[in-house]
Amino acid sequence: MRDNGQTFRAAILVAPKKIELKELPLPPLRPGEALVRVHLAGVCGTDLAIHNGDYPVPLPLILGHEWAGTVEAVGDARQRCWIGRRVVGEINNHCAALGFRRLCAACKAGLPTHCLKRTVTGIVAHHGAFAEYVIVPIANLRELPRAMSDEAAVFIEPLAAALQTFEMTPLTATAAAKKTEPAVVVLGCGRLGVLAALAAQALGGKVLAFGRRREEITRARRVGVRARAHSAPVEMIRAVKTATAGFGADVVVEATGSPNGLALALECVRPRGTIALKSTPGLPVEQFDLTRAVVNEVRLQGSRCGSFSAAIRFWQRHRPPLERLVAAQFPLSQISEALDRARRPGKVLVRCA
Repeated sequence: MRDNGQTFRAAILVAPKKIELKELPLPPLRPGEALVRVHLAGVCGTDLAIHNGDYPVPLPLILGHEWAGTVEAVGDARQRCWIGRRVVGEINNHCAALGFRRLCAACKAGLPTHCLKRTVTGIVAHHGAFAEYVIVPIANLRELPRAMSDEAAVFIEPLAAALQTFEMTPLTATAAAKKTEPAVVVLGCGRLGVLAALAAQALGGKVLAFGRRREEITRARRVGVRARAHSAPVEMIRAVKTATAGFGADVVVEATGSPNGLALALECVRPRGTIALKSTPGLPVEQFDLTRAVVNEVRLQGSRCGSFSAAIRFWQRHRPPLERLVAAQFPLSQISEALDRARRPGKVLVRCA
């Protein structure tokens, strides 16, 4: 347990587009909690949406839910074995992780990521990792392999989210039903889109990934994603139809970061195919042909968080060079510059320790 007199630096979002670096008192740890010194934290599209005010959440808040660090203290001496371990942390703080004896209806149903009482580290009612320290439930910690760098570890959260897409729509089942290689289209070669394409390729999908910017395409290819640029939606739709004999893709991963991506995905998916929604721009969809979706019996699948343990196992098996997706690193003292840079292609990391 840390002395309450200790302080730490943190970047606090006090209002939309207003983030301040402050010295805060370190709160005492409760049983079941761990104090983690943050090495690196990644800037995510959700962080940018919250910062802009497009994704409204209660403020003030320390953003940052993609991170890697080392456990420095625990709130219960019986869990001292965690001290010194290099870890990442699941972001949904649910009933069991928070130590509640009575589980909510979602947790009882086996859906802890939809816990009715949950907080979400760096997003909803729980301070995140754009700080020297983050406090998280010990139950949410996942130890990192020694061979994994901090730069790669920061990608565990978005990699888990990418893999969850194909947990919900397994490509093996699609391949068995069609008796052929499943066609997967990924719209958007940003941070999450690239990881979704990597996952789909590793899981046996025939992947066509599209990005708007040459920088995105170049970075995607560095990690082995078969990506191409498109200058207009009509060109992309034509390419998908050509690759699928006019039928459309089995799965379309919508990762454009734009609410307009859904209409584009509908143009690319086959009848009875799946549109996997991954964008969280915080803005409403303005145009979507609901009639066409119904007539073609299209499945709309939202997915958010996935298993960190599964993501770590995926990395151990495939060793994707995730570090190549990093475009820039900034110290915590330059958090505003880091957020500005993150609006352009490439992953931005914040060095906190």
